[in-house]
Amino acid sequence: MRCELTTDSGASRLILIFAGWGTDASFYSHISVPGYDTMVAYDYSQLDFPHHILDRYHTVCLFAWSLGVYAAAATIPFEKISMAIAVNGTEHPADDNLGIPEAIYDGTEQSLNERNLMKFRRRMAGEAFVDIKEKLTAIPIGELKEQLAEIRRHSLSNGKQGKWHRVYISDNDAIFPAANQSRAWESHPCRPEIKHLDAPHYLDLFQVVKGAVPARTKVGERFKRALATYDGNADAQKNIASRLLDFMPCKKIEDALEIGPGSGLFTYLFSERFNPAGIDYIDLYPLPEYKAALRETYHIADAEEWMEKEAAERECAYDAIVSASAIQWFVNPRRFFNNAFKLLNPGGVLACSSFLPGNLAELSVANPYGLVYRKEDDIKDMLLSIGYCEVVTESDDLVLEFRSARDVIKHIKDTGVGGSTNHAANLGTLLKTIPTHLTYRPVYIIAMKMK
Repeated sequence: MRCELTTDSGASRLILIFAGWGTDASFYSHISVPGYDTMVAYDYSQLDFPHHILDRYHTVCLFAWSLGVYAAAATIPFEKISMAIAVNGTEHPADDNLGIPEAIYDGTEQSLNERNLMKFRRRMAGEAFVDIKEKLTAIPIGELKEQLAEIRRHSLSNGKQGKWHRVYISDNDAIFPAANQSRAWESHPCRPEIKHLDAPHYLDLFQVVKGAVPARTKVGERFKRALATYDGNADAQKNIASRLLDFMPCKKIEDALEIGPGSGLFTYLFSERFNPAGIDYIDLYPLPEYKAALRETYHIADAEEWMEKEAAERECAYDAIVSASAIQWFVNPRRFFNNAFKLLNPGGVLACSSFLPGNLAELSVANPYGLVYRKEDDIKDMLLSIGYCEVVTESDDLVLEFRSARDVIKHIKDTGVGGSTNHAANLGTLLKTIPTHLTYRPVYIIAMKMK
């Protein structure tokens, strides 16, 4: 297997792409996210991913396409993966019920030549073939046949399964039948979120990457623009802030850290209830002065990076770490929970809300490439494995009704909840397809650090 860095900025976060068969690193050279390196794994003539190359990264986001899904599942140490998305592939490369039908897979290997390869690529891409044909590298037929043979041979004795968070299935897939993909993932023990697409086997992975890995600068800009209109339109967020406060245990809080306070919706409720002497605030953009505590410190920073640095320099600094409707933007929630644990005093409380899969599902019609939300059980397992005690999670469904689809769009704009998604580009589709309601699926998280 070959692994090539297509973007090497010295970052501590990585976009790791497992390529589809018949493509190499150049096919994905346009994929780049600020703050991340990009690496492409390809050439499956030997399934031997070098684990050590991940050691320099604290956050690794895996995107695997087609036969790359099997290659990743068979070779990747998933304990090092922060987020994993599979696109139009399964962990069963040649299988009549769960993958590519065996006769088709074996026939492709045995009869592969330049003419048949071109036919395969046309079936793979559909109408998009015209756009991508110049990017498809001429790989020797012998090498391609060798890769198919190695994957087939390896899969006969391999039982390894990956920990996938989301799966995309194209209903018009002419390579991996959609019905087989559905069967494979619906029975998978990790129970990934499954999204169906009206598309061929080929997808531009950059669309998937951009939706799942939020652009922090754009997220901050949208919430900053929405500050003036946020409180007047954030009905769901007000409800969530109030409920999160109700779940918090009654205890003395001297020093607190709040992540993503924004307009102060939760800040003031928290201050009135617990009257902390000092609060540190972290957000991506300049904040208003809240005057919610005697001592206040404001930090404009990426909260994940700021907490990592603080946790290394001063452990046991806070009696409470709180956050309402913000940590869903974190690609690596385990890292956040771990750093919060270090920063809490013994007996301190972590109280935050996030969202579950299916959140704002009504928007998926126009843009299926959105944030990856973690399941409630996964969140609880993370917290317990780190060492938190008295872990409590509660979930809810909040449905907001609107007079029209245009009012739904206005709500998204006025609250900034669209984050880094370009809903403007999909405005026409949204107005035609979305209903006049939105469903928020909050999860409330309370965890204590043992005294």
